[in-house]
Amino acid sequence: MFRRRSLRRLVAVCLYLSVFCASCFLYKLWLLDGRSERIPVDKRWSSGGGPVKGEIQDTPPGDLGRPVPLDLSNNETRQLIQEGMDTFGYNAYASDLMSVRRRLPDVRAAWCRMPERTVTNLPATSVVIVFYNEAWSVLLRTVHSVLDRSPDHLIHEILLVDDCSTATYLKTRLDDYFARYPKVRIIRAPRRLGLIVAKITGARASTASVITFLDAHVECTVGWLEPLLGEVANNSTTIAIPTIDQIDGYTMQLEADFAPRLVGAYRWDLNFGWWGRTAMKKTYPNPYVPFDTPAMAGGLFTIKRAFFERLGWYDEGFEMYGIENIELSMKSWMCGGKMVIVPCSRVAHIRKRSHPYLNHAGKDVIMKNSLRLAEVWMDEYKQVLFDVYGVPRYFEQYFGSVEDRKALRAAAGCGSFRDYVLNAFPEMMNPLVPGAFRGEMRNAALSAELCLTHQPHNHSLSMANCDGQQRNQFWTHNFYRELNNYSNCIEPFGAREKRDRKTLPSQRGNAKPTVELRVRQSADCQ
Repeated sequence: MFRRRSLRRLVAVCLYLSVFCASCFLYKLWLLDGRSERIPVDKRWSSGGGPVKGEIQDTPPGDLGRPVPLDLSNNETRQLIQEGMDTFGYNAYASDLMSVRRRLPDVRAAWCRMPERTVTNLPATSVVIVFYNEAWSVLLRTVHSVLDRSPDHLIHEILLVDDCSTATYLKTRLDDYFARYPKVRIIRAPRRLGLIVAKITGARASTASVITFLDAHVECTVGWLEPLLGEVANNSTTIAIPTIDQIDGYTMQLEADFAPRLVGAYRWDLNFGWWGRTAMKKTYPNPYVPFDTPAMAGGLFTIKRAFFERLGWYDEGFEMYGIENIELSMKSWMCGGKMVIVPCSRVAHIRKRSHPYLNHAGKDVIMKNSLRLAEVWMDEYKQVLFDVYGVPRYFEQYFGSVEDRKALRAAAGCGSFRDYVLNAFPEMMNPLVPGAFRGEMRNAALSAELCLTHQPHNHSLSMANCDGQQRNQFWTHNFYRELNNYSNCIEPFGAREKRDRKTLPSQRGNAKPTVELRVRQSADCQ
């Protein structure tokens, strides 16, 4: 009897163990099969309370902003990585390994997360995102980061403006994907507009009282939206800019330490850059309160729609890409508004190694946009920029009419460029330096009738008859100490022996003392 009872117990234990093992095996299969459907999202509710938006049951690549592990010993992997870098300017292969709704850590300072920082009665916003041949997973991750980390009632709509992309996956497939998201609307440009006009198209199509612009390759972090809306709700002429963290374009790792210590600025060539806040004269006891910035990068900001319209949107005479951020920076301050960077708003941006808009635009577009801006907004300081580019004055036949933009400035009652520099940007260096000149260059030893002439077809130099009309005979020696003709600089080169070397005044990007002269085109000479 005892043996029979023990045998029954043994059989029961074995049966229970078999059922348990089978259950574990089936559960593991379910996990593997459902991995692509269980999307990791941030458990922290961005409004400070409320339901959890998703459940995390595994740790996919890139989770919480970590770098994506890559097997660089595999030739095929290296090739796929390089293809993405060449096409998009970032590692699309690594991006495709991540969830389009990956989790990110809350990178805000503790002060920003305090309950008393919560703002209520905020306006809803239209979010405008312009894209052109963006990688599939990167674009989707941008949109999902907005939807997942923004209170639903604060997102009025998301407008995806397709600037005539050629990638087939961004056509019907994209329409089908976002058909289940009623707040997402796709606007298709009939032809290539360029980033600037495409953003204007999105702004005009928006229906909320507030517009938030985002690049198509960002990830919004928890709590990003409310501080921006709070600034424009308190002051309808404020442009609110998030603190822009970086996503490494190769590993997709979030780099979020340095950004709150930076402010947007530029030099007299209008090239935007980030300066340390310690370089600015105005200081703030609390480093986490919104602080003034004289300029912005341009891709990410929140603005009242009515204020943006009063400022004339962007100049529609601008081509493709570039300088629109400086234009909006100047006219916001000059026309009764201001710009602030909001440390409690954190948006991560992929650091690209190239840009499709710049690849199509070229340096001439940047020069044209810069000169249009100077003619309308820089008053007597415009000649400084003309000298930087080696241009004698504004030529309507080359750069287009700006009369409508001047009329818009007058109607808006905007102040002077000098006041903008003194009040918003006193750190700007004085451009009036000795030694600058502009005009024709003659060699008296040869002939007073011969002028130094730039031959555009091969970028060579020659002495040709002066006629006072040729644009390739006008030169400036600007405050950068460049000999410049329409964004083409003279540089010395050629000598090998140290005793033969002579130097021209130093130029940006040029440190080669030589003897022969040539024309140089580069990003530093513009």
